[in-house]
Amino acid sequence: MTNKDRILSVMTTQEICDDCLSDQSGVRPRQTVYSICRTLSQESVITRNQGKCNLCRKPKLVSLLLSNQSSKKEVASSSLDVNNEPSQTTDWFWEGNVQAKVVGYLVKNGYDIRSVSDTASRAPGKDIVAITPDGNELWISVKGYPEKSPNVQARHWFSQAVFDLVLYRGEGPNVKLALALPDGFVTYLNLLPRINWLKQTTPFQVFWVSEDGKVRRE
Repeated sequence: MTNKDRILSVMTTQEICDDCLSDQSGVRPRQTVYSICRTLSQESVITRNQGKCNLCRKPKLVSLLLSNQSSKKEVASSSLDVNNEPSQTTDWFWEGNVQAKVVGYLVKNGYDIRSVSDTASRAPGKDIVAITPDGNELWISVKGYPEKSPNVQARHWFSQAVFDLVLYRGEGPNVKLALALPDGFVTYLNLLPRINWLKQTTPFQVFWVSEDGKVRRE
């Protein structure tokens, strides 16, 4: 997930300043947000003008997403390789797209996004770190769904995600834990009930992302 994707994922139909965009998306420094938003404005994806930020309520230079269609177009274009050929990032079930939808869902539901890893470059670290509306820290392991050898590879990816939770619990005994997975794939849907014992001893949530972009929390 690129910095541009992170910023677009937290954009809403409300005007928001660069400082709040930086805080919500985890993109730092603020100058990076300014540069990306300036480019998005030139591409007519967002508008930029003086106004009042809907989050901090201060008069600042604010950005406004023009439409959901523009947002989707921008995310899709950022997912092309240098030869302008479609890559796996254009698939809705790609890890970066799942991550972006969950980040957007969290922001809309009052979570504070602390950090978002760059899945496109396979950067190390937790995929999503957020603060829940009631003040708890939440660590989320995100997985997409493989295109090649899906039945076998999906089991490996699921195992990796579960192992992430085990490591997270050892690192942060008091944090909240969650998985984020693309919805509708039989392998994941069948495997999850088989680790109910783990869910009882190490509670975690699951964020399911559907093809139409909707997120349901289990």
